[in-house]
Amino acid sequence: MPREAEPSINEREFILEALNQGIRVDGRSLDAYRDVQISFGDDNGVADVRLGKTRVLTKISASVTAPYPDRKFDGIFAITTELSALASPAFEAGR
Repeated sequence: MPREAEPSINEREFILEALNQGIRVDGRSLDAYRDVQISFGDDNGVADVRLGKTRVLTKISASVTAPYPDRKFDGIFAITTELSALASPAFEAGR
């Protein structure tokens, strides 16, 4: 996985100065929350979550399957995520 880009010296100094002044880069105070909006889709398990200008579209699904014959009391639990390369350069498409 590629490394995240390091902030430049100017970016680092700007962020540290904002923290020293008790404000965030977007002008909010350190204890100010962004507006949260959650809306549910027409299909089961679909939700659109907005936190300020950040948007996350989620879909959750589950299914019940028969256990393997040799492991009758064990279940299967799998988690799959798909993250867009727009979210971070560290996320590669199709991985």
